[in-house]
Amino acid sequence: MGSLQKIKGSLKVRKVEVSEGSGSVFVEVDSLRFEELAKAQAMANKIISEGRVVKEHFFNSLEEAQKAFPSLRAHGERIQGRVRVIEVEGFDYSACSGKHVENTRECGMILVTHVSKSGGEYRIDFEVGEKALETAVKLSTLCLSVSSILGTPLKNLEKTALNMKAENDDLRKRLSAVTEEIVRKIPPEEPSGRVKLHTAILKGVEAKTVMKTVGELVSKNPSIYVIGLEWAGACNILIGSSDNNVNAAQALREICKAFNGKGGGDQRIAIGSFSCEKLREAFEEACRSIRNAILGA
Repeated sequence: MGSLQKIKGSLKVRKVEVSEGSGSVFVEVDSLRFEELAKAQAMANKIISEGRVVKEHFFNSLEEAQKAFPSLRAHGERIQGRVRVIEVEGFDYSACSGKHVENTRECGMILVTHVSKSGGEYRIDFEVGEKALETAVKLSTLCLSVSSILGTPLKNLEKTALNMKAENDDLRKRLSAVTEEIVRKIPPEEPSGRVKLHTAILKGVEAKTVMKTVGELVSKNPSIYVIGLEWAGACNILIGSSDNNVNAAQALREICKAFNGKGGGDQRIAIGSFSCEKLREAFEEACRSIRNAILGA
């Protein structure tokens, strides 16, 4: 934290959790980039390798301690009475009641393993000593493996990942647009009665876009949709209904019960997953059941 504070200038440590060989620190800071974190980690490991002495200082109050060490890091709201200050020789000063090494070299090394953000607070997970070394080796091996799989040098790994993400995002947008067009073009069955029934089995389309598009269609027109979805071993049936006599969730529950499916939804739209071997049979049964419901009404 002393290293990060020197790089960021201002931050507030909210909480520190430490266990054998690992820990987490929670900080409030306006922003935290990976480059800044990497610099702080490198600085901390340099201090560790220098074997600096870790000293204890005691003061009668926090105010007294802050006068002695203006850069002191402390939870003022948690401190009352006598204060123990830990000094990493000439480098960092913090109020702390926990256990500390006598020399920084005893830490071996420190490795940041994960960073997450919630609101304005960052959580930084880390490991030290042998545990950090073991994790560093595993991460190095993983990077080499990913580099080999992607066919790119380690120095280009981040750039390759960013390019792949951008390409994937673009392809998803195209798939979504194609899916929406396909759903909108599903013709109603003939003869068409008081409510139009649209049925189809679609392959390789995006389920979320199908749900969104069907939701929009049934909200604007008196219609019912029964759509089977096939995608890389994952099969679903979606039912959308604007008809009061056809409850989408209820209709889906009946099909799930008959064909061992799982799913849910509401009166207007519902989706369930089924064994791909049973998809067409379940789809035909769903269509037959809804046709009967329309005719019966």
